[in-house]
Amino acid sequence: MLFSSVQALVAVAGLVGSAHGAAIGVEKRASAGCSRTHDWAGQTHQYSFESSGGTRTYLIHLPANYQPGSPKPLIIAYHGSGDNPTNFEKTTRFSDPSVNSNMIVVYPQGVNGNWQGPTYATPGVSDKVFTTDLVNRIKDNYCVDEARVYAVGHSNGGGFVNTLACSPDHGGQFAAFAPVSGAFYTDVTGNDNCHPARSPLPMFETHGTGDETIPYNPTGPGRGGPLPSIPDWLSRWASRNQCTTSATTDLNSGVHDTRWKCAGIDSLLRHIKIDGGSHAWPPVSKVDVSKEVISFLSVNFKP
Repeated sequence: MLFSSVQALVAVAGLVGSAHGAAIGVEKRASAGCSRTHDWAGQTHQYSFESSGGTRTYLIHLPANYQPGSPKPLIIAYHGSGDNPTNFEKTTRFSDPSVNSNMIVVYPQGVNGNWQGPTYATPGVSDKVFTTDLVNRIKDNYCVDEARVYAVGHSNGGGFVNTLACSPDHGGQFAAFAPVSGAFYTDVTGNDNCHPARSPLPMFETHGTGDETIPYNPTGPGRGGPLPSIPDWLSRWASRNQCTTSATTDLNSGVHDTRWKCAGIDSLLRHIKIDGGSHAWPPVSKVDVSKEVISFLSVNFKP
């Protein structure tokens, strides 16, 4: 059954959910690419096209069960500053069927290894425009469930995921966002730079308290400009998402999982704090963040 709080949310935000956050009664939205065939399911290929910043390249992985006519969720996965798609594919393990068996994953390459937002990003490049061009290209060529497009990123890539979430023009096509060790240079205070296309907006962030690159509670600016404290950033998203209550559980020794109820939906805002955790993508020995991200996105939050 649909709860009254969620029915109100449907009218305001286009989301359908139960009190536990799972989507109910929403049909898949098949993209134009569902009529195209591909003979490399289970593999990763590289492609390029022209967009903001010139010739932009990306890796795309199709799950082994991919087939035309059967829409799949889509993840756009943004590497950190100085990283690259090939390495990020290995780091996240999103192309490993034991982690992600059902979602298409695209790993784009940042211009000069960076993404829009910090001062060190390449001037004049709009990665927001590039992202919209990229998502449209993937929808046109592959069978994508347009209701389940997600953005995930690490560090500078995680910060850019938040930049997308705050963009009224380029964030609305995404159903949920999951930055890891996010460098939130464009969302330091208030809401002046954050006007989400809808509210509430599913968000899941993971951060280590021992992060020396993007500190959990910074005492000064980062390499790319001022940074917010992670608790302050979470507080702003709790307000934006109309969150009311939160509860914290321990997943492991020193790994704290906090989930907020927002607009009547459980776990729509989520944060994993790793005591002493570094800036690197968290090791599986602490918590398998890759699996946690896939689990969060699999709740079926809808745009």
